[in-house]
Amino acid sequence: MVFDELKKLVESGETKPLPLDEALPGMGQFYCLHCDRHFANDEVREEHYRSKRHKKRMKEMNGPSPHRQLDAELAAGMGMPDNGPKLMTMTFG
Repeated sequence: MVFDELKKLVESGETKPLPLDEALPGMGQFYCLHCDRHFANDEVREEHYRSKRHKKRMKEMNGPSPHRQLDAELAAGMGMPDNGPKLMTMTFG
């Protein structure tokens, strides 16, 4: 669900002004949406955009969704039951 919301924001290109927050670096104004990181200033953020870490994250975000609810349920053993291969019925004639 989070992945889908982030993808919608990136595709729409909406840029809302970020609220000022003294507890975050750069008062919370220099943010990378894909990596969920705040930076001290615009120069550091631009340097981050050129890094391998950011490029790898962008590649992950542009690919298929990482996980779905069904994946989590199957991993926890709560998904669809696996009854094994279907047995052939034997007919004698």
